[in-house]
Amino acid sequence: MKSEQVEGVAEKLVGKAQGAVGRFLGDSKLEAEGAGRQASGQLTKTYGDALDNVSAFVREKPVAAFAIGAVAAVLLSRILRR
Repeated sequence: MKSEQVEGVAEKLVGKAQGAVGRFLGDSKLEAEGAGRQASGQLTKTYGDALDNVSAFVREKPVAAFAIGAVAAVLLSRILRR
């Protein structure tokens, strides 16, 4: 598990708690901040999931990963030459 995944889950939990406290107190600003933290946590977790998937792919298929990286480098160099 990547650190981004752990951070994302933690941020989602904090956001959920903050939203619940905001609802309990009737503070719509606090509730909205909680919803924002939940969304931010989800994005961070998704980023961590993507990193984990790429790492697993590179470990399982290093030749294919190298080939994909080489093709991406060639395409990027051609785009930047223009």
